[in-house]
This record gives sequence, structure tokens and C-alpha cells, in this order.
Amino acid sequence: MSTLMSAALLGTSRTAASFDDLPVDVRSAATRLGGDPAVVLLEAAALARAYRAGGAGSVTADLPAPAEDDPRLVLPESSSVHLLSMLAAKATLLDEWFALALERNFRAPDHLVAELLAYARASEVYRERILRIVGERGQWLAARNSEWSMLIRNRGGGVDGWRHGTPAERLRWLADTRRSEPAQASEELTQSWETERGEHKAAFVAALVTGLSADDVPLLERALDDRRKDVRREAATVLARLPQSPFGERMARRVQEWMRIERTQSGVRLAVEAPEEIDAAAKRDGIEDRPNPHTDYRAEYLRQAISAAPLSLWNNMIGQPSAVLNLSLDRTWEPILHDAWSTAAVLQHNSEWAQAIFRTRGLSTDRRLLPMIPPRDLADLLLSGTGDANILHPDRAAIFQTLPRPWPDDITASVVAQWERAAARRADGGARSAEFSRYKYSESLRLAQASFPYSAVTVLGRAAERARDLDWQQAFVKTANAIVHRKTLLEELT
Repeated sequence: MSTLMSAALLGTSRTAASFDDLPVDVRSAATRLGGDPAVVLLEAAALARAYRAGGAGSVTADLPAPAEDDPRLVLPESSSVHLLSMLAAKATLLDEWFALALERNFRAPDHLVAELLAYARASEVYRERILRIVGERGQWLAARNSEWSMLIRNRGGGVDGWRHGTPAERLRWLADTRRSEPAQASEELTQSWETERGEHKAAFVAALVTGLSADDVPLLERALDDRRKDVRREAATVLARLPQSPFGERMARRVQEWMRIERTQSGVRLAVEAPEEIDAAAKRDGIEDRPNPHTDYRAEYLRQAISAAPLSLWNNMIGQPSAVLNLSLDRTWEPILHDAWSTAAVLQHNSEWAQAIFRTRGLSTDRRLLPMIPPRDLADLLLSGTGDANILHPDRAAIFQTLPRPWPDDITASVVAQWERAAARRADGGARSAEFSRYKYSESLRLAQASFPYSAVTVLGRAAERARDLDWQQAFVKTANAIVHRKTLLEELT
């Protein structure tokens, strides 16, 4: 249309309008126009504008087969509207809302499926739960929009997605198939391993964590010999989840070579004799040479070996986990060993060791272990401290966030009491009053909205009545109102 614009600017008396840069259909119609050149110019411009406004020309296409019927209950309209608003606000209530909606076997109404798929594409956190809400109809729609291909989930059918898909599609197929048919997924990856591109192998190996078993060991051992460091590292990490594998046995032998038990008059202690250098076999098993320039490389050798060795090794050498954790250790090696034992407990999902570490380390427990600790033990630790056990403290915050919701009444009362002490300090003023502003506690207030039991509304109401600081008074009221709103939203699903 630029030639028409030029003719309009110069005037039809000075230059003739050209239709060469117009689309073929518009050009064909414009060349049949006649009369005053200025009128022809305007009519051609109108044709071009109408063509653009009309979009693509009509084409023929085969109608797809209708989506399968979804027999689940349709979400109430009010719940559907609230779901969209919660997704837009990234509300803390979403976890609890999704859990209840899926438990009650609800599905999204058809007119919201497309909008929910758009949220699923943008939000990895809630993606899988959204896909469960939209169900098979969501899968049907996602298959008809290339931008939503990442949302398509394999249902255990053929292997075309693996053999002919893009790298991203192949990874999704592998991950999905590992959930339902792990042996099939492992067999396909084994057959194609030698021809896989190096930059994709590490992600494929990581996907084997789902459905992991001793049957995957041969493939993972092959991955330890790969030329790429990231592939070897991922294979070692996955193998560490199989403590009874040959890999675990090799790591156990190294630990026994690098550590010894000494019996002294004061008791039993662990002595460390970490090597100055590691051999090729250790490097093949993922023990890296000087991986951290700011840490003693011998400590890193030991940390990696203990992290990957079966925890049963220590039971056989010394006894119960509590006995191991209470051994006398050199101060230099103590944090290294406790970190390695924590990592091993996480990788091997050993709840006995996790609980023993929790009893020994308390608030210093590695947060990765907290989901394996009984909720009452977590609550008791939070309630056992002296002074102001501030919920904003990083160690305590991790425990609070791990507690199942809704929190117990005694934990709720403890948190509200902490807030009330802060509110009183704020009202009293003084040089440090800014430290007790309710804005400093905004994260814990927000967490409480999704974690407090409904009975907390009364407790918060009384706290608001006692508060002498206006901001804190409003914070108590706002938190109580949020809990009432949460109760309303969840009751819509019952």
C-alpha cells in the first residue's frame, strides 16, 4: 500500500497510482476501476483496507471429531470465576482449592477451557493441576493449537511422539510414559541412546527419576561413560537414588576407605582420611575434581561419596542413625558429613534418617528433609523455643511452610501472639519501632491467610480489638476477612 500512499502525497496530477505492491486479489480488483484518478486511488485504498480487515481468505478444512464427553461434575459458575481471579492474583489459596476441587471430581466448564489452557501455558507451578481440571476436552483443544503443544500429555499410546517429535515433544513423551510404562520408556531411550544429541541426553536421564528401578541401572551406567560432563553428572545423581545398585556399592567402598572408626577412652569417633587425588574410576562415578574452588577439595570428594553411598552402610558400621549422628567428629568435617547425610536421606527418601537428623539438628535441619518429618514433630519444635520465635526467621519459615494446612490451633495461637507483641512494640514507639511495622510481617500475614484454621477468625478479631497500632489493627482484620473469604470459596465446592 506504500505506492498508494506516495501517490496520495504527491497528488494524482503529478504521479499515477501503482497497484504493484497490493495483494493479488486486491490488485486484480483495483485494475478494473475507472474514472477520475483521485477517485480510483481512494477506492483502491478502501479495497486494500477492507482486505486487511477481513483477514485471511476462506479455506476448506475437515471438521475434527468432537471431544470425548467428560462425565465429571462441572464447576459451579461462581467457583469458575473465582478460579480465574485466583490464578490472575497467584493466590496462596490455590493449592488448597485445587486439592479439594480434584478430590470432589470437578471439571472446568467448556467455555473456560481455552482461558485455563492459556494460564497453564504461562504457569508451570499450577500447570498439571489446571490440565487435570480441563481434562480430556482440554487435551482435545490443546492438540488444535500449536502454541499449546507443550500441554499435550501422552496417554500411553504409540511412540510417534518419541520417534518423530521435536526435542521438547520427545522429552514430554519420555516423562509421561515413565509415569505409566517406565519399562517402555527406558527401552526406547536405550535403543536410541547412541544416536541422541549430547545436549538432550542430560534431560532424558533426569526424566528416569520417575518410575526409577534397578532395571534402569544398565542405561545409567552407560550414561556414566558419556563424553558430556552434564550427562555424567545427571546419571550419578539418579543412580544415587538406588542405594543397592553397583554404583552405591562402589561409593560405599570409597567411604570405608576414606573414613575409619576409632575407639578411644572417651568413646567412638569417626576419623577422616580423604584422598589428595581421586582415580579415574571415582571420576567416572561423578566425583568431581575440585568442583568448588572456595572449599577444600578433599571435603568435596568426601561429601559426594557419602551423599551417594547407601545409608545402610552406617547402620552396619555403627548402628542406629542417632548413634551415627552423635559420634564425635572433627569440627572441620562435621558440617560436611551432616550435609552429606542429609543429601543421602533426601535421595534415598529415608524417613528414619530424616527424623534422626531432625532430632539432632532441630532448626538447622536441611529443609529438603522437612516433608519427611511428622507434622506434630514440626509443630512441637516451633513451640519449644524461648523468646520471640519469629516466623520470618529463614529456618522457622521453612518449617511453617512445610506444616500441613490448616495449621494446628496451638501454632496459630503462637503466631498471633508473636504478631501482637510486634504490634505492641510498634505502638510504644521508640527508635526501633520501624522494625515492628506490619509491613515487615507481610509475608507471614499472607501465608497465614491460606494456613490458619477457620477458628482463627475469632482469635484475630480479639487481637484487632486489643491492637493500639492502627496498621496492625487493619492487618488483623484483613487476615480474618481473607480466611472468611477462603471458607466461602471452598464451601462452594462442597
